[in-house]
Amino acid sequence: MKKWITLLAVSAMGLAYAQDASVAVFVKNQTKVQGMDDLVDGLRDRLSAELANVGLTVIDKTDVADSFERAKITTAEERAGLVDGVFKGGSVTRMAEVLDCDYIFLASIVSATSSDRTLGGKPTTTFTLRMTTKVVESVKGKSIFGDNWTGNVPAPTAQAKGDPLGYHNNLFDRWVEAIGKKVGEKYEDWKPVDRAKSFVSFSVSTTIDELINGLEEGIRAPNELLDEMRRVVGGVTVELDGLALGSSPGTFKASPGIHQLKLSRQWMKPWQQTVQIQEGSAFNVALELSTEGLAKYATMEAFRSIIAVNYAEAAMRKEIKVNFDTSAWQDVNVTQENIHIGK
Repeated sequence: MKKWITLLAVSAMGLAYAQDASVAVFVKNQTKVQGMDDLVDGLRDRLSAELANVGLTVIDKTDVADSFERAKITTAEERAGLVDGVFKGGSVTRMAEVLDCDYIFLASIVSATSSDRTLGGKPTTTFTLRMTTKVVESVKGKSIFGDNWTGNVPAPTAQAKGDPLGYHNNLFDRWVEAIGKKVGEKYEDWKPVDRAKSFVSFSVSTTIDELINGLEEGIRAPNELLDEMRRVVGGVTVELDGLALGSSPGTFKASPGIHQLKLSRQWMKPWQQTVQIQEGSAFNVALELSTEGLAKYATMEAFRSIIAVNYAEAAMRKEIKVNFDTSAWQDVNVTQENIHIGK
C-alpha cells in the first residue's frame, strides 16, 4: 500500500535573502517490502541530522501533524498525516499554506530489491535502493529541485538472508549523505516568494445561504452574531484542493489559478468543479437534495422549513427575537404554539 509519512519541517536560517524560509518534508514508501515502513522513523532522524549539518533548522514532526489537525484536513489519511495523493494538481500549494512553509520536500522510496548471482565463484546477493527527491515551491507548485538516486551493495547470500532490511537500511545512510550534500549545494538558490502578496480573495455562497438571508428580514442582531448563525445553520463546508477552508458564506484566500472547489452538506448532493480563482472571484452555487435528502424531505420547500426551524432555535439560544413571515410557504406552518412541517 502506498503511504505518505510526514517526517519533519525545516527552516533555512542565516540567509540574507531568505530569512526564515521553511520546508515541509515528506517521505513516501512506494514499495511493498515487508517491514520497510518500520525503517521510516530512523530515516527521518538521519535525514533530520543531515539537513541540520547543511545549515537548516529542523522542526519536530509533531508540529507538522498539529498543523494538519488545525487545518481540518478532510480525509482520514490526511488527518493521520499519511497524505496519499494529496499532492496532485494544485493541492501542494494548499498544503504549503496550511503548514505555513515556503517549500515542500518530497522524497520517495521507489524500489528496494535484491538479486542473486555468483561473483568470483561465490553466491552473492546484491541489494538495490532507488530514491527520488523533489522540492516544490509553495506559491505556484513549481518544482525547483529534483534528484534520482540509485545505490547498491553486495553481500554473501548466506549472510544476506539473515538481515535483508539491514542492507537497505545501510543504503538509506548513503542516500541521506548524498542528498544532504546536494541540498547543501543548491538550497541557497531557493529564493522564497512572498506568499502573502501572492494570495487573492474569493467568496463562496450557496442557495442555502440565500434561504437564510430571507429569514433574516425578521432578525435584529449584531452582524458578527448573524455570521455565526449563518454558518452553524447553513452547515455548508467549503474545500479547496482537498482541504477544508471553512463554511459558506465566506471570503477566503488562495493563490490565483486553477483549483478544485468542493461544497458539501448533509442531505445535499456534493458539488465539485475545477474553477479559475482570481481576485474578487465570487462563486454562488445551487445545491440540490441528495438521494437521501429526497427520501427524508421529498421537496426543497420542506427542507427550507427545516432551515427555518433550526434558525429559530439557534436564535432562541442566543436570546434573539424572531419574526418569520411564512405565509408564502407551502410546507410549513409556524404559530406561537408550535411548528408544523408537512410534505
